[in-house]
Amino acid sequence: MMILADVGLPMIFLQWPFMICALIPVIIVEALLIRRWVPLSNKQSFAGISLANIVSTLIGIPLAWLAMLLVEFIVLYPVSLASAKWHWNLDSPVFSVLGFVFSIAWLEPTDIEWIALTAGALLLIPCFYASVWIERAVCLWAWPDVDRSEVRRGVFLANMASYALLFLFLCGWIIWELVTKKGN
Repeated sequence: MMILADVGLPMIFLQWPFMICALIPVIIVEALLIRRWVPLSNKQSFAGISLANIVSTLIGIPLAWLAMLLVEFIVLYPVSLASAKWHWNLDSPVFSVLGFVFSIAWLEPTDIEWIALTAGALLLIPCFYASVWIERAVCLWAWPDVDRSEVRRGVFLANMASYALLFLFLCGWIIWELVTKKGN
C-alpha cells in the first residue's frame, strides 16, 4: 500500500473538530445574547439555540466546506489549465494570495501551522452564512409564537458575535504561532 504524503490537507478535518469543541461556548454566548433581541425565557433560549447550533455544526460546517471546495475547483482548475497551456507566470504575490483564498478548503501540503490556522479563520466566513441560514430555520421552528423578524435578526446578531469571537481566537492563535515559532 502506497501512502501519498503530498495530497494536501482537507480543512474539514481541522475545521469540524474545532467547531465541535467551540459548540458549548458558542451555545452559551448565543443563548445569552439572543435574549437581548428576542423575548424568550432562559429555557426557551438555551433549548432553541442548542438545537440550532447542533444542527448547524453537523450539517452547516460540512456544507460550507463543500461549497468552498467547489469554488476551489471551479476557479483554480481552469486557471491552472490555462496557465499550463498559455505559459502564464502565476508566481506573483497577487496570485499567491488569491490562490490561497480560493484554496482554503483543501490546502497544499505544508508543515507551517499558521497557514492552516489562517485557512480556518477564512473558512469561518462561509460557515457563518451556513450557520445563520440553518439556525434561523431551526429557531423559527423552535419558537413558532415569536415574531419571525425578531428571530431572524436575533439569530443573525448572535451569530455575528459568536463568529467574531471565533475569528478573534484564531487570529490570536495565528499571532501566537508567528511569534513563538518565528513563522517557520
